[in-house]
Amino acid sequence: MHKVLIVGEHDGKTLNPATAKCVTCASGIPDREITIVLLGADTAAVAAQAAAIAGVKTALRVDRPENEHPLAAIFAPQLAALAADYSHIFGPSTSFGKDLMPRVAALLGVPQVSDLMAVEGPYRFKRPTYAGNAIVTVEADPTPPASSWRPCVSRPSKPHRRAETAQ
Repeated sequence: MHKVLIVGEHDGKTLNPATAKCVTCASGIPDREITIVLLGADTAAVAAQAAAIAGVKTALRVDRPENEHPLAAIFAPQLAALAADYSHIFGPSTSFGKDLMPRVAALLGVPQVSDLMAVEGPYRFKRPTYAGNAIVTVEADPTPPASSWRPCVSRPSKPHRRAETAQ
């Protein structure tokens, strides 16, 4: 079983569509269980949106006063603390995800693979190189890789029954 943790990007009210696209990509990992983690001061509204995405088992809320403003320096240590229970840690390749995921990888001492486009196996992915002129296949060690997904290459997962929400 591959336990996948996806960082849910949001503005406090609405989940960024890049998060659903990240779920679509992560759904290509065989035998997976997907959890979306939401960091903020009050993530109840976005947790309901995350729980409605197809393929999501759990929407995990981390509500703390210091999480009111999305700062990678504040979020990264919290995500690193959560990472022990997961085989993969993903975030969208947005400006925020590109700031956050390398910090998480550094704290965990694991490789950071950016701009993933497709899944070929549990730890084998496709990503662009040479300014997108070539697509390469990369294979990460079976430690929890911290990675970012390109939101432009996937359709968002469609809403479905509600997953469980945990705090």
